[in-house]
Amino acid sequence: MNEASAPSAMNYFNYFTEIEEEFVKRRGSHMMVSPLDWTLIETWKQRGIPLYIVLRGINSSFDGYNQRLNRGRKINSLFFCQQEVEALFQEYIESRVGAVQSAGNGAPQNGNGDSQFTPAAIADFLKGQLEALWRLEAKHLDPALKETFARISQRLSQIIEDLEQTGALSPELLEMDLMMIEEVALDGLREHAGEENIKQLRKEANNKLRSYKQSMEREVYEQTINNFVAQRLREQYQVPRLSLFYL
Repeated sequence: MNEASAPSAMNYFNYFTEIEEEFVKRRGSHMMVSPLDWTLIETWKQRGIPLYIVLRGINSSFDGYNQRLNRGRKINSLFFCQQEVEALFQEYIESRVGAVQSAGNGAPQNGNGDSQFTPAAIADFLKGQLEALWRLEAKHLDPALKETFARISQRLSQIIEDLEQTGALSPELLEMDLMMIEEVALDGLREHAGEENIKQLRKEANNKLRSYKQSMEREVYEQTINNFVAQRLREQYQVPRLSLFYL
């Protein structure tokens, strides 16, 4: 990617996929990243680490690894690249003091130029997710959980209606709205799951991350734990993702 040019909408919304493909390519054999690796990618995205910084960190990590005698052993986790990505991101921040928010979010200013992200395409995607939420609302008998699904369905319905009526599209603002809806859903899932279930999910995440903990900053580690718990809750309750990253 040309660092001097603004990232396109396609690059922004394919953040996860491009990182996964780069890791698989550099590894040299087909092995998709694990669910735990995906929580790390989500942590990077949430912290605003630009795509090209992550890709550079992956390649730098593999280059250094391949120069050492490793007896044919393969890198099996994206966490191997975590320290290098963090180091490069810190350099990025230091070189752009006062401009991190504008230069570091990697988001497009206008997504209308990308045919994959037309208002019609996005509306169709969101309608599919809305139907899944309606099914969940009908399925669950717990009043609090039904109310959660009803609330987020109503908010998503309004977004779809506005999108279809106006045709106006700001990917950044829309993504922000969808992320707020996802947070409402997660709050409801956490409450319904209960403290003991959440404790067990955090224990599972800690066990999986134990070997990486010493190399991760506390804030990054905690955010990755939270992402893992959120992912497991969505899987347990079969809640669809609303983010345009999944379009």
